[in-house]
Amino acid sequence: MPFRFSLKVSVLTGVLALGMLKASAWQWDRHLQKQELITTLENTLHQEPVELSSLAAASPAWDQLTFRRVHLSGTFDFDHEFLLRNRNLNGRAGAHIITPLKVDEANNLYILVDRGFVPLGREGREYRTRYHHPSQTTLYGLIKASALPKFMAPNDPPAGDGRPWVDLWLRINIPEIQKQIPYPLLPVFVETMEDPNDPLLADKIVKEGAAGRNDVLMLAGQKSVENFGMDSPDAKYPIPTYDITPPPDIHLGYVYEWAFMALLTVLIGVVMQIKRPGRA
Repeated sequence: MPFRFSLKVSVLTGVLALGMLKASAWQWDRHLQKQELITTLENTLHQEPVELSSLAAASPAWDQLTFRRVHLSGTFDFDHEFLLRNRNLNGRAGAHIITPLKVDEANNLYILVDRGFVPLGREGREYRTRYHHPSQTTLYGLIKASALPKFMAPNDPPAGDGRPWVDLWLRINIPEIQKQIPYPLLPVFVETMEDPNDPLLADKIVKEGAAGRNDVLMLAGQKSVENFGMDSPDAKYPIPTYDITPPPDIHLGYVYEWAFMALLTVLIGVVMQIKRPGRA
């Protein structure tokens, strides 16, 4: 089979294939990281809940305490409450309410608390005032780490330095949120736990449904979302829930996809350089 070498085609397809192989390797690394994360989650959830004030007094390495169950009492600061937007619960679009809490029996100790989910139509700042109770509370929470912006992901609006209050956030990036809070926050936050001894807790955190947050955009246009819970006098918002993570296998699928695309790109480059009959 006659072959006519083309430097342009070879370089172009080679660069594209290498980029795809790099993406495949990155997804493999994510697969391994997620396996390690789930192992850490399961091991940490077996530890008994601890008082947050006692934990903070020991000056722990907070980045090693993700998924640790804690018990805390304190007073909510509803004046500095905000939302974590683009969330969904059981196919309904909405947001999570994040409220700072001053921890009892601790000197100047404040932590952000994810109080739970509210559907679209109930997330407005004026509407949320009906959920400002009780101000004094005792709860169990799951420690979660501050989130950083991901590669090519949209950024949150700038906060602090005389800027307007940011009420809608894409992620709980505590260093950025701290810029609009007048007192020091712990470097982690907690998600409210409805049942701290739930035997299915790990399964509720690691779920495949977390793979696509952009499905919230489609959910927001559904009529069922607009009416979700709005006519129910028994609905108790916010509903405690967890910011879930996809299982490792979803990354493994991307490993194969990118590798196959790299191979296909190389084959296309070879075919493009095959000399066709009748052509010089």
